[in-house]
Amino acid sequence: MRTLFVLASFAVVIGFATPAQADPVVNESGPDASFLAALNQAGVPYNSGPVAIAVGKKACELMDQGHPKADVIQSLSASNPGFTVDSATKFATSAVNAYCPQHLGEPNTAPPTGPTLPPTGLWPMFPLPTPGAA
Repeated sequence: MRTLFVLASFAVVIGFATPAQADPVVNESGPDASFLAALNQAGVPYNSGPVAIAVGKKACELMDQGHPKADVIQSLSASNPGFTVDSATKFATSAVNAYCPQHLGEPNTAPPTGPTLPPTGLWPMFPLPTPGAA
């Protein structure tokens, strides 16, 4: 959980960004340039190219450590007031494509927890008897 907090503290810088991304890229080819180009193409705002790159790489490190992609996306979204879940999903997906393609195909959302009940009205609801009651 602590590592997700580290990602969140880096990510705060991203959420307050403006849509204009004109940071020069030190290496104009390779995964960093691909990552920033993917963010630009997806319309994901960021304030600093180097910080966005660091956060993208950290997101992959967390996934490599066993954190589900869905948790990383939630952390990015929750820690950035201006970052929607959609932007966080695009950011994480861009990071996966550039830095950790072994995580391609992992779900972007967490599976539902616990049993799911059918929608009301489709099944009759019967009260269950209380144990020990006659």
